[in-house]
Amino acid sequence: MSETQGTPADEPRDGGQAGRADGAEGAEGADRAEGATGVAGSPAAPRRRRRRLVLIGAGVLLFLLAAAAAVGVGRTAASHRPEAAVAAYLEAVQQGDAERAFALDGTEVGDDDVLLTDEAYAAASDRVSDFDVAPAVVDGESATVEATVQQGGEAGPRWQQSFALVSDGRDLLVFPRWELQPVELGTLTVQVGAPSSATVSVAGAELPRGDSATVELRALPGSYDVELGGGGDLWGAPAVTGTASGAGSRGTPAVLVAELTEAGEASARAAVDGWVSGCVGSPDPRPEGCSFALLNGDGGYELSNQKWTLETAPTYDVGAWDGTGWDVTSVTEGAASYSADARDASGATGTFGSVSPVPVRVAGVVTDVTPEGAAFEAGPFL
Repeated sequence: MSETQGTPADEPRDGGQAGRADGAEGAEGADRAEGATGVAGSPAAPRRRRRRLVLIGAGVLLFLLAAAAAVGVGRTAASHRPEAAVAAYLEAVQQGDAERAFALDGTEVGDDDVLLTDEAYAAASDRVSDFDVAPAVVDGESATVEATVQQGGEAGPRWQQSFALVSDGRDLLVFPRWELQPVELGTLTVQVGAPSSATVSVAGAELPRGDSATVELRALPGSYDVELGGGGDLWGAPAVTGTASGAGSRGTPAVLVAELTEAGEASARAAVDGWVSGCVGSPDPRPEGCSFALLNGDGGYELSNQKWTLETAPTYDVGAWDGTGWDVTSVTEGAASYSADARDASGATGTFGSVSPVPVRVAGVVTDVTPEGAAFEAGPFL
């Protein structure tokens, strides 16, 4: 009996220990479970942080790309404004790049446009120094831009110029493309008072003269040196400067007037004196192209041994170029007498001649003086 009762009495003690063991194991399992959960979850936090950084970086990148795109679009739009085409043209002119300017506006340069080259414009002074382009006035497919142009620095002329443009399609299907129309150029006027054999150079380029004393050349804004050549040591003119300004302006003309040197005047006087000698040497009582004559001619007589005799030589001045030549004017009249042997219809003979000396005047122009001599055109005589 005592053994039977003793056995149950021991069980609760074993059971209590077992319960405590189970409880300890449960607590340890719980701890292991919590520990396992903590170890397994630790990589998730860095991944979430990396995702946030990636998203933030992507946002910043998109913002920068959008900003860059906006700037690019803005610049593209600005470069496709009519004002941009005008500014590009004026910048080329300001930089002395004539060929680029004409490529931008489509100006056609002919053989006589000797000033519309980079070389000629490089030789010019007082060129475009500044400009200000006003907002364009757009009317459908056309536009007008006004610009204020400054020439030769602050002290130089300043003028308004209008530029015309037309639409020439679109770039990227959005941005209009504006084409600058040929710009109206200013004119350099060159006036030449010199023989037809003279040569004229403008900014180092030879000028096509033709038959006109005045030549007008299309030119970009600037001052151009003009020189006269061909006279050697006989005649010449100091170099002058002409100015071309804005559209439709004739600027300041360059005026060249040839002056005779001492050697040139001596040659001119030799030609005039030769003309007087030729008239006096004529046997005709009314020599052709001369300033003196017998009023009644030969009087109806048969003449022989006719001659003029210069009693007093005329004096004269050789003056300035008057448009056709160097002007020759009489200072004092000379005098000449005429004599001849005469026979009338009946066969009677006698002496025929001027009752008194006739006046000899000198007038005309010396049209050219060359190493071979001078050319004198006499008259008119009043």
